[in-house]
Amino acid sequence: MAAFNPPLRASSRTGGADDAARLCEKGCQRPAFAAYSTCCTHCEGPEGPHAGDCAKKVELTGRRVNTPTVKNLGSMVIVRCISAKLFRSFDKFGRMDPFAVVDWFYSDGNVVTVGRTRSAWGQHMSPKWEHCCKAVHYSGSGGGDKVRFQVLEENFGGLGKPTFCGEQTVDVDMLVAGARMVGPGLMRSQPQPVELYKRGEKTESILVQLVVHLESAGSPMQSEFTSAEESKFESPVKRIGVSGGTAPFFSLLLKEPQGQRFGDYWIGKDLSRAMDEVQFYEKCLKLGRSTTGEMQSLLHFMFEYAGVLDTTAEGEEGSELQLLVLENLRHRRAGLRLLDIKVGEKTAAANWKGKSRLAALRQGLIDEHTNSQAEGFRLEGFDGQNPVLISMDPLLDFGGEEGHGKSTQKKARRIMLQRLPAAEIFMHFLDMHHYAEPGASVVRCGTELLEVVLSEICKQLVQLAMACRKCEAPQPLGSEHRLLRKWIGSSVALGFDDAFVEDQAHVDGRGFGTAEAALRKSVLVKIFDWGRSELNTLRDHPELTPEEQNDRLYFWRLYVGGIDRLAWEAVRAYRHRFGNPHGWQRVQLAVYDFDSLTESDFMGQVTVDLVDMAETTMPLLSAKREPVMGKDGNATITFSIRWQRHEPSSRLQGAWQVRVVSASNLPVCDGFWASISPASSRALGGFSDPFVHITAMSDDHAYRFKQSTSIKVKNLHPEWNETFELPVARAEHAAPEVIIGSPKVVDFPPDLTLPAVCYTVEDSKVETEAMTLWRKMLNTICGRQFHSFLGSGIWLFDDSTDPASRGQELTEDMLQSRKGYALVQVANLGLLLSPDGSLEPMTVTSQYVREQFDK
Repeated sequence: MAAFNPPLRASSRTGGADDAARLCEKGCQRPAFAAYSTCCTHCEGPEGPHAGDCAKKVELTGRRVNTPTVKNLGSMVIVRCISAKLFRSFDKFGRMDPFAVVDWFYSDGNVVTVGRTRSAWGQHMSPKWEHCCKAVHYSGSGGGDKVRFQVLEENFGGLGKPTFCGEQTVDVDMLVAGARMVGPGLMRSQPQPVELYKRGEKTESILVQLVVHLESAGSPMQSEFTSAEESKFESPVKRIGVSGGTAPFFSLLLKEPQGQRFGDYWIGKDLSRAMDEVQFYEKCLKLGRSTTGEMQSLLHFMFEYAGVLDTTAEGEEGSELQLLVLENLRHRRAGLRLLDIKVGEKTAAANWKGKSRLAALRQGLIDEHTNSQAEGFRLEGFDGQNPVLISMDPLLDFGGEEGHGKSTQKKARRIMLQRLPAAEIFMHFLDMHHYAEPGASVVRCGTELLEVVLSEICKQLVQLAMACRKCEAPQPLGSEHRLLRKWIGSSVALGFDDAFVEDQAHVDGRGFGTAEAALRKSVLVKIFDWGRSELNTLRDHPELTPEEQNDRLYFWRLYVGGIDRLAWEAVRAYRHRFGNPHGWQRVQLAVYDFDSLTESDFMGQVTVDLVDMAETTMPLLSAKREPVMGKDGNATITFSIRWQRHEPSSRLQGAWQVRVVSASNLPVCDGFWASISPASSRALGGFSDPFVHITAMSDDHAYRFKQSTSIKVKNLHPEWNETFELPVARAEHAAPEVIIGSPKVVDFPPDLTLPAVCYTVEDSKVETEAMTLWRKMLNTICGRQFHSFLGSGIWLFDDSTDPASRGQELTEDMLQSRKGYALVQVANLGLLLSPDGSLEPMTVTSQYVREQFDK
């Protein structure tokens, strides 16, 4: 968008009746919007089309109706000063420290200073503030409100008189022009530059944004939001950094304990960046006070909300902040390992909560090429990443992260996280294996800690899946509080205190005793990120059109399908890692060369029986059981194995400790000659980036799980000295009814419901059948039927190579993979394999049928 460029001051036009009478120049008979000549950017003539929010803006703002403008509607505006670009320096020497001041002018002459940013120390001509001013009353379109932006520069560390750098006064209507509806009664403008002047000279451009809350829409006004008492919090507050997201957060400290809440129990989120969330939390707060039982079971998983706090920020004295006060996940946790998992096969919808069609299309492409499409959720953020994940350089095939900017590094790593399947997500999340220098004797792997943590996560995720089911089906008593919602792009947080062992002086092999309750309490399973979500009750539901009702049901079932799959993956991870009471018979050490663009290259492996074994060196074998040749002879791997028995107080019998020491003489897998000839690569040089997969297997392969070493870049003789544990469970803790927390699961065989992670097409078919059993089991525990979107519907042939069959339904034998047919399903796509293999595999798709709940 071009910068505003009036002569010296913005026009004094106040938007009178003459302006209101201007019609769109395209001839559609709608009024022109603000100072523009058309009603919206999409209009092409009397037949339209129009932007999705064109008519809504007419209704809500009164800006484009041919009637006198209504003033003093009580609308509120928050001005956001993002950054500035100065065209010259105002300091005779050194670097400038700019800050901005924002004043609001009413048509009756009243002036209100709404904000002063912090001083951008040392940022010279490119200051970045990300500052949000306090909310101010807006007189409405045509009301004559103006806003003035001034930029000044600190002198002598704030002791001297600031230097004036430039200013500009513009009509608020001009800034609001082009704003999009992002929620009920909530509009947000695009960030737009405003040019500032000093004595006729254009000196800089400041980037600003407006958030408008319209009272006329019937939504809660800012003044009606729950207020957090200022007197309870220390002031000023301190700005803090967070991983992921762009909204500013602030550290909050309570002056005095409030029951169980004390210290840093709360955290503040900039309200102007959370206006779409605050209404959601306010409605949750209201529902929480007025309902009990099943509704409370779902609200229990949401962040605790205390209201909106008016305060000031450290280093930004003179400016006022409004913060959304939420539960601080780091409270009473010495360390926090935290996953941000975005739930749903689709995480965006066009024309919903301000999401444009282009943005929704872009988000849809991300969904299709990440784990969202495959498993119904994806990893968006990971706080406290383990060393193995850190060593996985997503730009390794492009020269490594060191050769790229921080922005490129961040984007590449985020894409890598988004593509991780659930099995690898939990592998890294539960990785606390031991790193030691050669000769170290103390081995502490945190296995007992991880067993308790994952046990608690499994139980809470199953409870979350139950809560989603129970709060949807209408019941005679209190049915007005049963929710039918559209949750798009919301997330689940999984976390635990990974420093708990050190805090409790825990000794491996003895369990946690009375400290186990505190450890379980430190485990986090929370649902959050409601920026594009809607919370409505059955009291609101009849007001929606049938299309809107079906739309909400569709997205809600996508959300529940993602929660079901996440819970299943967690329980499966627990069963195969911590639920084996019979012991492990063998372990496989497979060496791979890490590739960031393609599948990692297999280099060689050894499979050995689990018996006590001193440090041993063995040759690596290929998939054909032949010795693997390196540059100077046979490739080898060195390792050791020992059994560690636990005390009776532990929840585990013990664990096999497998120490991967090193490998030698590995083959070259990277470089030009490696792709031409392995023999040439050995002779002419090259490199590999090796790591080791450690896979534990039971004798009957009923239990299997995998761990991984870190990656050693460009190394044919890597040294790891990393110790892994293969835990053996006690039978009383390994039963499925104990893991899930319900005796009703005994009717569902665990081998079929919770199979090992798939590696073949046949395994994928087993997973599909297992998910069907898992949902039936959840329905049985819940006591009511829920027809999930995933796995339901009519399956049709949709293969372009056979046009005659397209649109025909699959038979029951095909759907049930009987009589030699095999249906491999991934979300709503599938592959049908023929009985005798004589025909090529056929592509099939699932067409969703909107079923009703069984009462």
